[in-house]
Amino acid sequence: MSSFDQTAIEHTYQNWAKVYDWLTPMYLLGNEKRLRRETIGRLRLQPGQTVLDIACGTGRNFPLIFETIGPTGRLVGVDYTFDMLARASERVKREGWKNVELIQGDAARINLERKFDAALCTLAIGVIPDYRGALNRMVGHIKPGGWLAIGDAKRSTCLHGRPFNWLADLLGYGAAEVMSRRPWESLREMLDDFYYEEWFSGFFYVAGGSVQNI
Repeated sequence: MSSFDQTAIEHTYQNWAKVYDWLTPMYLLGNEKRLRRETIGRLRLQPGQTVLDIACGTGRNFPLIFETIGPTGRLVGVDYTFDMLARASERVKREGWKNVELIQGDAARINLERKFDAALCTLAIGVIPDYRGALNRMVGHIKPGGWLAIGDAKRSTCLHGRPFNWLADLLGYGAAEVMSRRPWESLREMLDDFYYEEWFSGFFYVAGGSVQNI
């Protein structure tokens, strides 16, 4: 178990819930919108499809997802922290969405007993202690032919980026261990049509692929 365990995660996000929506765009140095849009774009969503948003937080992905799946689609958001889900629930009510279900649970253990057309996780997979378990659960919840995508921040391996890795560590709540994780390498072994892209000197990335054999 990582030193950044579930208790630490819950405590951190409980404290962040009230300020997450206005602080995150600044914290990510203007990269939040690109990261979310590129992650969701990789899912190849169609109207009426079902989507699983793991570690959905306050629901900042939801409007972008609904741009494509529309009112006939269905979205399920899962998060470990009650306070973040409470904010997501407020967003759902404010927007009048009737096709959203919010579930509190551990991404590495959850079993929803249903399959989705696509699943994603943005700005969170690296802080999940058992991130490999969470990725396995995501894959297991996707229909054959569906798509999975993750988007997150990480430490840079670029020569001109490495001196600023201490800033990346702040995005991992000061834990260099968290920002040094490489969850996309686990995905490479799980998915077909694997892709990986990074930008901003390697501090942000999107990765994923399709689920063909289950």
